[in-house]
Amino acid sequence: MSKKKERKDGEGAELEEQPAQGDALPPPPKEDAAAEWREKYLRSLADLDNYRKRMERDREQQRLYACEGLMKAILPVLDDLQMACDAEGGADAIREGVALALRKAHGVLEECGLKPIEAMGKPFDPRFHEAMGGFPRADAAPGTVVVELRRGYQLHDRVIRPSRVQIAMAPPNGGGEDSEDE
Repeated sequence: MSKKKERKDGEGAELEEQPAQGDALPPPPKEDAAAEWREKYLRSLADLDNYRKRMERDREQQRLYACEGLMKAILPVLDDLQMACDAEGGADAIREGVALALRKAHGVLEECGLKPIEAMGKPFDPRFHEAMGGFPRADAAPGTVVVELRRGYQLHDRVIRPSRVQIAMAPPNGGGEDSEDE
């Protein structure tokens, strides 16, 4: 809005328009500046969305693997119970009780996401197995797990302890029945 002011130059009542003090408008923003601010705004929105997604992933990972330390600590107990069950002789009642405790312990751990790694008869896989040696075997393909020394475990999809295994190797001189015919 503008106020009209009379000129006092003697000519009479000519009016001149002047802007009012409180009505001064800033110059219109340049298109380049508006595009720059829009770009900053869109990048900030994208950054916020990425941060939100990353935090959700981190929370889910933390929830899934929160018990990993406990699982690692209880594994030697499972090993001891397994050895007691595998022992020859002894009192049947004790063996039965230890076997029951072992089944219960496995059940509790499976509920938390712990599962054993199946190794016997499978091809050696360094992601799941730790080779402790190998020996020639004609009855198994080279690289196949033939002895499981210690069971390995996964927590959900993460290996927390690989299986300690022994693997079959090719018999010397090609092995097998074919070498006897020559």
